[in-house]
Amino acid sequence: MSMKKVFIDTNFLIKLLNNQDSIHDNAKKYFKYFLDNQMVVLVSAIAIGEYCVKGEITELPLKNIQTLNFNVFHAVKAGACGAIAFNARKIKEISTNRVVITNDIKLFAQAEIEKVDYYVTGDKNSREVFDLLRRDTGLSYQFIDIYDSVEDSFGLLFL
Repeated sequence: MSMKKVFIDTNFLIKLLNNQDSIHDNAKKYFKYFLDNQMVVLVSAIAIGEYCVKGEITELPLKNIQTLNFNVFHAVKAGACGAIAFNARKIKEISTNRVVITNDIKLFAQAEIEKVDYYVTGDKNSREVFDLLRRDTGLSYQFIDIYDSVEDSFGLLFL
């Protein structure tokens, strides 16, 4: 059986590393679950760049995650996804006016090309774009919102 691949975004990193965040404990539980279950944890250089706007690269748990550069295959998929999302926003099929929609799309595309099993975030605003792209492009991975417990997301029962 192949190892499960988990793609974490900037928001997950922020919540994992900020012990004052309201869902910091959830983020820690998810990260521990990934490591305990020998999942491959991936993060994009794009997410690292976003994190470094206010944080330092030395704060990141790089020994426990694999970093991904954004390549031409990711770019082609992101272009196709971007066209769908920006058209949907134009015709008001989605309501987001976020500037970061471009980075969200790049991360969704990168996760698809890398054939991940899970995309993990605490960014509730990105769900609308994900749902649109899943419907229109067939994104194959599961979107996990860390506001939900790890037990609920993975169907775990701890006795």
